[in-house]
Amino acid sequence: MVYVVYDRRGGVDEYVVHALAGLREHAARILVVVNGKLTPEGRARLEPVSDEVLVRDNVGFDIWAHKEALEHVGAGLSEFDEVVLTNDTWFGPVRPFGAVFERMDALEIDFWGMTDHAREVPNPFTGKGVLPYHLQSFWIAVRRSMFTSERWARYWQDLPEMPGYRDAVLGHELVFTSVFRDAGFVDGVAS
Repeated sequence: MVYVVYDRRGGVDEYVVHALAGLREHAARILVVVNGKLTPEGRARLEPVSDEVLVRDNVGFDIWAHKEALEHVGAGLSEFDEVVLTNDTWFGPVRPFGAVFERMDALEIDFWGMTDHAREVPNPFTGKGVLPYHLQSFWIAVRRSMFTSERWARYWQDLPEMPGYRDAVLGHELVFTSVFRDAGFVDGVAS
């Protein structure tokens, strides 16, 4: 599990600790990536609910934090059945995660999201064309069949720089699902 945190003050809010505690029983390893700074108090809040805390410059949004985390774990990623790439933009759990993981584990899929977004015409970010159907990037779970593939490695290697929010949406969130669907991987959605 890779969980990205951003707080301009370097703090860690209670909802982050609550989310990580709720994920703990479902994750063999939790790597928290902090975009920007982390105070000693913030670190003290993260350490009991994570296995490792990685602090990095706040560049490239959550996507580049995920990229750095995947590079940090390296070949060790192949020891896991599934990796969840998530962040601190959601609140929960309201109920335990067990039922969601059980339901998704039963599906013959390569990756899944907690929620999805419908296709839209025109694309609200560009004012033209199509905003494609996609899994929302705040929670993407990927199984070994996909994260050990050459296509997965190439995706992260070729990931463009993301200096702005619009770049992150157009360069990652809106293309991730279709890139891997087009490569033959099967997706699902929990909601």
